[in-house]
Amino acid sequence: MNNECCLYHKKDAIAWITLNRPEVLNALNRELWRGIYNNLVKAENDEEVRAIIITGAGRAFSAGDDIKEVASLKRPEEIKSFFIDFAVPTIAKLIDLCKPIIAAVNGIAYGGGCEIAMLCDIVVASENASFAIPEGLIGAIAPIASAIGTYIIGKLNVSRMVLTGEPITAEEAKLIGLVNKVVPPLLLREEAEKLARKTMMVAPSSIKIMKKLLNKCFRSEELEHAVEELIRILQTEEGKEGHMAFVEKRTPRWIPE
Repeated sequence: MNNECCLYHKKDAIAWITLNRPEVLNALNRELWRGIYNNLVKAENDEEVRAIIITGAGRAFSAGDDIKEVASLKRPEEIKSFFIDFAVPTIAKLIDLCKPIIAAVNGIAYGGGCEIAMLCDIVVASENASFAIPEGLIGAIAPIASAIGTYIIGKLNVSRMVLTGEPITAEEAKLIGLVNKVVPPLLLREEAEKLARKTMMVAPSSIKIMKKLLNKCFRSEELEHAVEELIRILQTEEGKEGHMAFVEKRTPRWIPE
């Protein structure tokens, strides 16, 4: 049975996972994080599935964590649960899954959406896609980008993204190694499917071993530490102010400690 905010469709040997909250730019709330995880497990356990494609409904891939939901969490244990019980298992599954995962980035990929793309094996983007890691603008941090972004796109590139929060185009993302290929919007799904089929020419056992070797740098303790730092900073005055400012659609008032 499909989780309505995260759709699953199998076409031949390809599992399509679609983030389906277009009215909020596919913002990652607890239900969507869990839906992605469940569908990744479903694809992992299906012997017929040889490749997985993740994309978004509407004009966004994902705008990142649902800030309104995060801002509504008042108790420390609620904030911790959002990330530890919902986001972290999905992140771990993206890293550990032994089948190729392709991100078909159809639009905005900000924050957690950009980080999901980072964790995929291949990224194809629409010409109108854009990428950003703007967590610092609301008094948060991007745990994946901060912990392993240097390995993926290099220190200077990830530093620019996390320290300014400014978006970059799909072509800029390709230049820094965040995207493999940029295509016209109408060709995105077709190109993602072509790439998925190309991975099927490689032996599954070879893919399993190569993915394991490629992902050795993703040390779980570093990601866990980054998530702990995120949980901590969200409980500070700056973290609370940044999220409330976002919800109230105003500029945060940072007060130096």
